[in-house]
Amino acid sequence: MKNIAIIALGLFILGACSSADKTSKFRLENIEFIYNGPLYEGSNAAQYIAKIDLKEILGSAYDEGVEIDEAALKKAYVEIEEPQGCKDISAFVLSLAADNPDLEMRELAVVNPIKSFGGKIKLKPSTSADATAYFAEKSVYVVLDASFVKDIDANVLVKGTFEFELKF
Repeated sequence: MKNIAIIALGLFILGACSSADKTSKFRLENIEFIYNGPLYEGSNAAQYIAKIDLKEILGSAYDEGVEIDEAALKKAYVEIEEPQGCKDISAFVLSLAADNPDLEMRELAVVNPIKSFGGKIKLKPSTSADATAYFAEKSVYVVLDASFVKDIDANVLVKGTFEFELKF
């Protein structure tokens, strides 16, 4: 009898440990951030409104009532498209914000200083930035803050690609 209880307890623990979360990736690709000049030395922000539709994001893995248990930014890249060769930006900070007053803006990734301007610029995702609550919203603001080293009288176009890992 004692052996049966130990085996049953072992199977219960094994079953509880093996029920892993489902995981999905969500990519925002070639998102455009337009900084309209004149731009001033220091921080300048541009934003993109991302629609959050779990049915669309999760595809065939979607079940009615599913909620995101954990969301983390895994990769973030930006590229300065216009004006070509623009080296007037020293840093980028990527954040999420929402209309929900209970959600404060959250920084997710940064590059400071920018070491190379040729092609894609990789931002470093924060290991402690939790984006989970934003995936319960209908839309979120993806904010890209650019720090300019001097005043410039030009429009600047930056494109970004961001990959999130979602557990549900």
